[in-house]
Amino acid sequence: MDYTKKFGKVWGYQEGPTNVLVISELKAVKEMLHSRFDDFQQRKGNPLFQPEADDPQAHLVDSWGARWKRLRALVSPQFSNNSLKKIFPTVTDSAQHLVSHIGKNAGEAPIDIHTYYQEYTIDVISRIAMGQKETMQWKSEYAEQLRFAFARDPREPFFIMATAIPFLRKYFRAFFIFLARRFKLAAAELLIKIEKAVAERKALRAKGEMSSKEKELVDFIDLFLDAEADVDLKAEEGLSGKNAHIVRQMLEEEVVMQCFLFLLAGFDTTSNSLSYSTWYLAKHPEIQRRLQEEIDQVCGDREISYDDLSELKFMDCVIKEALRLNPLGTVVVSRVAGRDLELAGVQLEKGDEIQVDVYSLQRSKEIWGADADQFNPDRWINLTSDQKEANLSFGAGPRQCVGMRLAYIEQKVAFAKVLRDYDFVCGAKTEKELDLFGWITVSPKSVTVDIRKRAK
Repeated sequence: MDYTKKFGKVWGYQEGPTNVLVISELKAVKEMLHSRFDDFQQRKGNPLFQPEADDPQAHLVDSWGARWKRLRALVSPQFSNNSLKKIFPTVTDSAQHLVSHIGKNAGEAPIDIHTYYQEYTIDVISRIAMGQKETMQWKSEYAEQLRFAFARDPREPFFIMATAIPFLRKYFRAFFIFLARRFKLAAAELLIKIEKAVAERKALRAKGEMSSKEKELVDFIDLFLDAEADVDLKAEEGLSGKNAHIVRQMLEEEVVMQCFLFLLAGFDTTSNSLSYSTWYLAKHPEIQRRLQEEIDQVCGDREISYDDLSELKFMDCVIKEALRLNPLGTVVVSRVAGRDLELAGVQLEKGDEIQVDVYSLQRSKEIWGADADQFNPDRWINLTSDQKEANLSFGAGPRQCVGMRLAYIEQKVAFAKVLRDYDFVCGAKTEKELDLFGWITVSPKSVTVDIRKRAK
């Protein structure tokens, strides 16, 4: 955002020998993400783990062409209303345990609410992606591994070598994976645990040894193992040029990689979004009060239902406004030129990379008005067409985040349960401005608030 202020809406830099074009011109962004999607299918990925088009270990975020189309067709139904309703009781149970943990500190010393949300999102995603049988908040085996995986520095030697010498990338990658597994680094440990969990589930299903209670517990492993999709072979070949054989079910290694993806993606992004929203609510008690009034009106004192969530309209506005000011995984709003072409008046060669400056777009006064830097949830009640197009918190176009609805469910359930009983209060230790860090996602180092029992 600072460089865009200095150089304008279209500028560039180099990562090793690779040209990177940065754009925050809305017309060019819409063109790349929507109308010319076939020319920009591939995402600009991690320099070390950038996969080939037919890599069987590429997950949904990193794949493109025929493989992406096939995985998207297999994964998308798992985020339908019917599928989300099946896992909704698990989300509400984890949210209730979140309330209990937060409640232990009500009226006491201020807390870093970000760590509580991390425990909640780890708990939810471990239960719905990994088949964890019950809540493990503050006892999760995945917590530290996930935190470490997101804290890795992209300037480590392997990442630098893969960036500087991209034609040797696959060798650096193979050696890095070998070392990671050998020395049990965080991401490798997670992958090994997922491989074991998927293999065990397949064996149980094959033998018919799952108990009736286990069959009632629905998670991504089962959903992905059951996934099927009709795929147009000709369309597939048109996208890839390589894939002559189309498998309409997920292979075991693909199930592993999709679970790995959702374990990573479901942890940091949702906990960050909850944390940003909480900080703004503590800073704006009048907005928090309006949100609590809506929760009281829609949910009352009864158990929150799946259908209640769609009625929490102002909560939608609060969450979206916090995400507008603090977009999470902006690296996913990036692409690779699939051929020689022109974009935003710049001639690109095949393989050049494009990064959207989401921060500048979502804080643009031309698009959002003079108060673009201010927290104002009411702006979401009547959006202009440009504002809709400039909202890239979950990406846009065919590659929009497939887990967006699940993320909103987790956040809405958490806020509905917590704010029914407690207030977030801006105290002496509450950050005047949040200290941000990260490169895969952008996270606050802490979000300190006081918790007060709500007077009804």
